[in-house]
Amino acid sequence: MPLASRLMALALGFLGLGLAAVAEGFGAQERHLSSDVPKFNNSRCPAFWELQAPHVVESFILSDLEGFFYELAFHDVTQFPLCLTPPKCITSSKAIQRHADGSVFVNDTWDIGCFDHMYPQQLLFNATADPGVLLGYVPKTYIPGLPEDVAAKLVFPDTVVDFKAGPEGWIVEMQCVEFHSHVRFVGINYYSKTKSEAAFQEMDAAARARGLGFWMDHGFGLKRVDHSNCTNEPGWQVTGGALEVIV
Repeated sequence: MPLASRLMALALGFLGLGLAAVAEGFGAQERHLSSDVPKFNNSRCPAFWELQAPHVVESFILSDLEGFFYELAFHDVTQFPLCLTPPKCITSSKAIQRHADGSVFVNDTWDIGCFDHMYPQQLLFNATADPGVLLGYVPKTYIPGLPEDVAAKLVFPDTVVDFKAGPEGWIVEMQCVEFHSHVRFVGINYYSKTKSEAAFQEMDAAARARGLGFWMDHGFGLKRVDHSNCTNEPGWQVTGGALEVIV
């Protein structure tokens, strides 16, 4: 099995340790919304109402997640160092759909470039009754060398920490898994509908205003994503054997 695949298997197994704790502790803490910068530690995952900016509860709707997004930065070991070189061209195309039973979910066609090869994945996020709170899972994993169902039983609570609506909008998301009174995994993702530096700065300020710097400034840090020469992104096409940008 290639090294990248072994690392993915280890990461997925590690995250699986937190499933019982996630299911048991979800929504079990007292709610307290505040615009002050929260102070966190690694004894437990924050509740979603501790993470979210107050306006998320007031104005976020699920359709704010729909559309094509560029990931501009992340703090997530399933992206780096799982990909041993900084990954490129990470995108997310999100569509709101319904399961056969009528329940709503977000179908996220997610793409990551690692060692000059693209690895598209399908990530599903079930909506909940709370605005900006979803339960993510991966029904099939399309990683070479791994069984397709290796992550099918894992659940990743996903919180929209902050967002900006509209055609130049963005979303800051966080996933957290704890086990035995300790945070074992934190994923933080900056998704934007534009690739501008202004969008990154807005998201970074929003994330730090909600206390995410506690994690982003440690471990492998916050990684910026290179979006140059990305054939999977709008505006690129191959013509006559050469790569051209369409403007």
